[in-house]
Amino acid sequence: MISANGVSAILVTRGDVDLGPILSTLPFDDVIVWDNSIREDLGVYGRYAASAEAKHEVIYTQDDDVLVPCINQLLAAYEPEVLTINHPSEWPLDIPWNGKGGIYDRDLPTTAFERYLARYPFDRYFTHHVCDGVFGLLTKVKTIDGGHQNLPQAYREGRVSTTDGWYEERRPLLVERCFDC
Repeated sequence: MISANGVSAILVTRGDVDLGPILSTLPFDDVIVWDNSIREDLGVYGRYAASAEAKHEVIYTQDDDVLVPCINQLLAAYEPEVLTINHPSEWPLDIPWNGKGGIYDRDLPTTAFERYLARYPFDRYFTHHVCDGVFGLLTKVKTIDGGHQNLPQAYREGRVSTTDGWYEERRPLLVERCFDC
């Protein structure tokens, strides 16, 4: 098991939510917040841009709209060169997401992104909607189901999963593109 003191946590946010409840649950000595309302608005990709500021080579991340009670389980399940995610067992694993908690080596997303970006543009679709999915689909993944608690903001309009066209257009396009890489 890797120690929390050897892991950097990264949260990405739009800056419109109170991160206090999440921050109080994190056992890490290095926590980086990429606030898209203050910094360059890179959407979800802000979590990967923030990796350059991380003190440690292993990264923990989660979305800003969820509490993750299984951080210790994720630490215990960590393996080098593997994206380990908290993924509810009732969800299909067609796209492995790390928003409910994930742990990985800092440079692991680079390979997946290079494969994708060799064929497709670094655009808003990539940064704001699908970079997490690209990472999950083009990387070796291990899952645990440690539970999670969605916070009220998880259901707000404008979240990736509540965006018009997500399930009908963007999600299928992501899968098609990744299978093409």
